[in-house]
Amino acid sequence: MSDVMKLDLLEQLNKKINSLDLYARSRIGLLGTDESISIMAMPGGVETVYFDGTRDKEYQIQVNAKSKRNDYCFDALTTIYQSLENLDDLPSENGSYEFNKIETKSLPNLVGQDEDGFFIWALNISCKITIYQGVELIG
Repeated sequence: MSDVMKLDLLEQLNKKINSLDLYARSRIGLLGTDESISIMAMPGGVETVYFDGTRDKEYQIQVNAKSKRNDYCFDALTTIYQSLENLDDLPSENGSYEFNKIETKSLPNLVGQDEDGFFIWALNISCKITIYQGVELIG
């Protein structure tokens, strides 16, 4: 059995978001119970597979923000998409992917308000990467 490398795209994206000094720390997965920011992979996206096993993939990623202040969510998501769209590189720590670019698919939008008075906002981005053979597509 060959060694399989785990794709670390979400981890690197999360680190980048946490470097932006926003109102809350970002995490991978669901939003927390209090003020929070989260990222998660969504279904969809275009993938091209080549004969050598290399794949060009567009990962669909949703960035969520939660706060009792609408402006915190909107400002954080705006900062995130503006920063990510201007990235020249988002290197993998384990060599599992090669970064190409990030595009915003939808601007920050209000999803709703929960029963505790928290506003929930979302932003959808597409992260274009090249993945080499032997990389497990988890995360």
